[in-house]
Amino acid sequence: MTTKSTMESEEPRTTARVAAVLALLLLPASLQSQQLPTVPEDLTLEQAVALALQENRGIKMARLEIEKSENGVAISRTYRLPQFDLNVFEAQFLDRVNFTVPAGTWGVYPSTGPLPATRTAVTTPAHPFTLVTAKAVQPLSRLHGIMLNIRLRGLERDEAQEKLKEQQMALINQVRKLYYGIVEAQSALAANQTSAATLREQDRVAAENVVRRTALKSDELEVKARIARVEYEAATLQHELATRKEQLNDVMGRDPHLEYSLRPLPDAAATDLDLAAGLARALSERPEIKEARLRIRQAQTDRDMKKSERIPEVTFDLQYFSAFRINLLPQNVGAAGFNLKWDVFDWGRRRRELANKAIVIDQAGIALKSVETQVAAEVEIQYRKVEDSQRLLSVVRTAQTAAREGVRIASERHAQGTALTKDLMEAQLSLAETEHQYQQALTAYLSARADFDKATAAH
Repeated sequence: MTTKSTMESEEPRTTARVAAVLALLLLPASLQSQQLPTVPEDLTLEQAVALALQENRGIKMARLEIEKSENGVAISRTYRLPQFDLNVFEAQFLDRVNFTVPAGTWGVYPSTGPLPATRTAVTTPAHPFTLVTAKAVQPLSRLHGIMLNIRLRGLERDEAQEKLKEQQMALINQVRKLYYGIVEAQSALAANQTSAATLREQDRVAAENVVRRTALKSDELEVKARIARVEYEAATLQHELATRKEQLNDVMGRDPHLEYSLRPLPDAAATDLDLAAGLARALSERPEIKEARLRIRQAQTDRDMKKSERIPEVTFDLQYFSAFRINLLPQNVGAAGFNLKWDVFDWGRRRRELANKAIVIDQAGIALKSVETQVAAEVEIQYRKVEDSQRLLSVVRTAQTAAREGVRIASERHAQGTALTKDLMEAQLSLAETEHQYQQALTAYLSARADFDKATAAH
């Protein structure tokens, strides 16, 4: 009896131990299956700009264009070196090849008479044969034109680098404006949520007043209509915010659906801009102007290359010829010398081509003047926009201060029982709207500054 009771008491303990072991074994798997909530990335403006400059697809394409231009320069340099050409012709005669050597072809000598003494036929049977020709050519007179071509390829590389700078400046401006737009949308959504909370409180108070017969039903319905309007605006703002975030992700070369959060913009102090200095910097540093100047140099170099074609082409040639299994022909012939090639008459072709090259130079000069005028106009326009946005920011900041003071006074009066709850909530609604207007003015000012920095090539 005792043994049986002992065994029965041990069974629950054994079962508990097995369950504990199984729980310990299954615990890691259950922990792995649980996904920890992901925290959205806190993205600053500087980080967004750095990511875009590194991962943007358009910037990557521009860098590849520069690499192609570098290869073009390296390719042009190879034409200064000797060019080697080897040609091996392996074939089969379709018929015999006959050579006839007249008597005395190789001279007439007193001791032997004519060589050959009689008309002699030399025949090569119809069998396979091989012809080998090799040539090494070192350009001489064309070196000037080759150096001009190297310079032209280098100017094309410099133009590609300026195009990259132009795209980088435009990208930085785009990232800044998208960032400011997202912050503005977040501010609008926050103001909307504040308005919704205040209106719901008004709806509760209105419903109580209707029951007490101290307010009309129309007052309650008016508040409900305002709530419906705010809820509709909230949905629209959320969609707009999601769209702008996807656009910023795409510009940064990331997954459009990657979540992140942005920090509120710091208050911006008004600064005095130097229009003359900005205009001077723009005319000297804007990539578009540098590209236009490079196109003038390209056109001039292209004209000089066309002029160099008037020089006769002189090369130093080293040639080798060998004919295997063909009777009478020599098997090893080598020669070295100078080769001259000159197109004497071109019927006025080069003169017309040079005239066209001169026209291209004039066109490039006109294009430069046009770009300079456009850049100067853009700088002045953006300067005026910055001034206007500064004035608006100052006006809205004053209104913001007034709205905050209104909320403070309404709160004190409500606490003292001298103001209605409705008056306090209206003051809070006005403050929320003013806060949003300030964020709009701030982002408008920062966007205008970003456009001015882009126009003046400010780094």
